[in-house]
Amino acid sequence: MASIVCRVQYLEDTDPFICTNFPEPRRPPTVSLEENLPISEQIAGIHKLLEAPLKLEECTLQLSPNGNYLDLDSSLLEQRDELDTFYEDVAKGKKPILILRTQLSVRVHSILGNYLLRVLLFPCPLPSLRPLLQQ
Repeated sequence: MASIVCRVQYLEDTDPFICTNFPEPRRPPTVSLEENLPISEQIAGIHKLLEAPLKLEECTLQLSPNGNYLDLDSSLLEQRDELDTFYEDVAKGKKPILILRTQLSVRVHSILGNYLLRVLLFPCPLPSLRPLLQQ
């Protein structure tokens, strides 16, 4: 079974109204991902390694710097066609960076819930949702 060595970080993005978060740790540790195993079977090990303050069941992996998300139900090999840059970096001897973060759907629900709560509690002009949804 082939494995790929990647660097991993997490992004504390549970509060969508805080836009100043940076991936942690600053020096990302490495992890070997098995190409043939679904990402969902490997994400718990990454979560534990990083000691991330995120809920494991709400986590996903995002490629840095291009921002593509990995399909957790598929292996890296099954996603190879969508991961050209990732595999090019590996072929060049680079260790790609994967960001452990909250799933996009969870973040959107949080943004909408917080926004609606603020509208109901404080009926005054609020900022546009557009910048929050583009993160």
